[in-house]
Amino acid sequence: MDKRKILMPAVFIAIIGLFLQFMYFPKIGQARELSLEYRKIRTEINELYNFIGGEEKLKDSMIIMRNHVAELEQAFPSEKEASNTIKQLNEKAVKFKVNVISMKPGDLINYTDVHGSQLKILDQPCKSMPINLSLEARYQSIGDFLEKIELDKKPLISVMRIEMRKDQNLSPKIKAEVGLNACILGE
Repeated sequence: MDKRKILMPAVFIAIIGLFLQFMYFPKIGQARELSLEYRKIRTEINELYNFIGGEEKLKDSMIIMRNHVAELEQAFPSEKEASNTIKQLNEKAVKFKVNVISMKPGDLINYTDVHGSQLKILDQPCKSMPINLSLEARYQSIGDFLEKIELDKKPLISVMRIEMRKDQNLSPKIKAEVGLNACILGE
């Protein structure tokens, strides 16, 4: 009878131990993992709402973000659309009564950061397309044309250098050599 009194609690404790080991503790671990995953997802959703302006403005914010991406695409044309950049420069020159004598695009150059890593925009490598222009126009027209190029960010072009010289045969016009730099997204 003594063996039975000792054996019954020992078997009962062993059964409880097995239950805890194989059923209870694994379920507790799964519940913790799910709780952590839920908190992580909830935090990411809140960050997304903070980024796009909240749940109630989701549609408007998505339209604004889509328009922003479209503006970036216009500011940074692809290599295939590089000829459009040259076309746009010619059209702007005509608007400002600037005579483009010649336009020579150079080879594309990779933009890199201070560590030498390739810069990327929209997950595409960013490249520089140097363009040399020979112009003929009045001072004011050339100034207005270059200002429009730099202020208009579609496409993103910067003036790197300008050399002007007055020619007595062209008076009141001048000749100018302009070095531009257009930003292009590579393939």
